[in-house]
Amino acid sequence: MNWHEFVFSEKPAHRARRHIIFWLLWWIYFAVTYYYYLQVGLQKIVWGDLSSIMLIESFLLVLIHLTACYFFIYILIPQYLITKKYLQLIGGIILSAVFLLVAGYFIHSFVFPIIDPVYRSKISSNNSLWWTNINSGLLSAPKVIAAAAVIKLIKRWYLKQKEKERIEKEKLITDLQLMKAQIRPGFLFNSLDQIYDAAQKNSPQAPELLLKLADLLSYLLYECEEPKVRLEKELTMMKEYMALEKARHGNRLELETVLKGDTGDKTIAPLLLLPFIENSFKHCGCQDEQPWINLDISIENEILSMKLINGVDPAKTKVSTQEIMNVEKRLQLLYPGKHELKKYVENEIYVVLLKINLCERPELNFSLSSNVKNRQNSKYAIQ
Repeated sequence: MNWHEFVFSEKPAHRARRHIIFWLLWWIYFAVTYYYYLQVGLQKIVWGDLSSIMLIESFLLVLIHLTACYFFIYILIPQYLITKKYLQLIGGIILSAVFLLVAGYFIHSFVFPIIDPVYRSKISSNNSLWWTNINSGLLSAPKVIAAAAVIKLIKRWYLKQKEKERIEKEKLITDLQLMKAQIRPGFLFNSLDQIYDAAQKNSPQAPELLLKLADLLSYLLYECEEPKVRLEKELTMMKEYMALEKARHGNRLELETVLKGDTGDKTIAPLLLLPFIENSFKHCGCQDEQPWINLDISIENEILSMKLINGVDPAKTKVSTQEIMNVEKRLQLLYPGKHELKKYVENEIYVVLLKINLCERPELNFSLSSNVKNRQNSKYAIQ
């Protein structure tokens, strides 16, 4: 059993251990402070006078604390504090205070004299009795109630955060499945039309394009089920997608791709790069002038760097589509603190700069060069 299971498990055995340890620690603390109070405040009563009955007396008082504590954290917090019913909450707190006073007075007046026959003689007046009762109840119980409430609220907040993360991850998995099912019908039908036209003309391109489409669909449908895929396969799939789009656009599209570095045995979450590529081809359809795309991907020291730039019509271009926003969420969840993404439009050029640390070990430090942006003043600067 690890610490996380001990703290957050709802199994009865684990819950019982947590509560026993919590109350045992409080009992020890309270017994020491209660003894110190009696020794200093009530004519210096020494441990020898009370003997082992001190443990019994402090245990009975802790039972009162326990009752008030559980009433607060299991009734007042969920029913009134969480639901913001503050008047009822104040009423419940007053009721708890009355209970602590009455129960404490009863134990000090009627139970302790039975356990310790000389106890009454050690308290010279009813004022001393009431003050002892207040000190052991109203002044002590709020400490353990506050500690238990803080633990309860922190645990509740932590579990809600984990549940929120779980829902976000499930949503992103669903988005990934939709993305795989999408590579949108428009692209699929256009590619099939392109292959059909090439086949009718007996073009040698037809078999190659059909094979690329088959590989792409096979990858999307069957090979993206794992949390990570081989980087080499992901890049191959991306090149085949771009080849199909290039064939569809023909010579009207200027496309240049550069891949540098050794993929080795590196892995990456599937379909992280494709939405950016898709988005650049969308921009091509919105341009009045000849469209162009330049893609530069490099792998160095476990860092994948992608620089994607293409011409755009700023009036018709959105920097963030829904697909891009979904990818940003996936990056935040899958590579927290291990990626950097910048995208902007400048001088009719759409720029995407992405870096991902693919290493499973603690993240390497990296940042996008501040002068990269200055080098993207025109499409003629593309290398």
